Amino acid sequence: MTDLAQAIRGAGIDLIATVPDSWLSDGIEFADSALDVELVRVAREDDAIGVCAGAWLGGRRAMVLCQNAGLLLSVNALAGLAHHHQIPALIVAADRGGPGDAFYYQQYKGAVTIPVLDAIGIPWSRVDGPNGWDVLGPARQQAELRRRPVVLLADRPALRIAGEVTS
Repeated sequence: MTDLAQAIRGAGIDLIATVPDSWLSDGIEFADSALDVELVRVAREDDAIGVCAGAWLGGRRAMVLCQNAGLLLSVNALAGLAHHHQIPALIVAADRGGPGDAFYYQQYKGAVTIPVLDAIGIPWSRVDGPNGWDVLGPARQQAELRRRPVVLLADRPALRIAGEVTS
């Protein structure tokens, strides 16, 4: 059983680029307090993708932490990394707009995220529940091996970190 914080450390992630979101608060708090993970706050999710691409070019293992709305905003950056530049990127995205999300304005995001990822050829997997993070390390390896972005779509319980989130 691995929560998000343990999976990040286990995968050797040393930089997380993110935009604030209520579903991401545990992950952001973890990255902000962890001594072995650098937190980079950005204004837009496509900036986070650029930060992580640059970090990879500099020998770091980075991850984007965002909401699926940010994935939709970042389609050009994701497609450019995947098809033109062949740069791996690991993206953990809150999968808003599903059955457990009671906000009307989130619903379209849940309906279009997977079709958009499929259309631009970005592999994705789901993370359901707080103990589903065993896929993070293999997803990072897949991104590096295939030299392309990989997305993990996480439900709200998966994004919660058990206990204290300090280093």
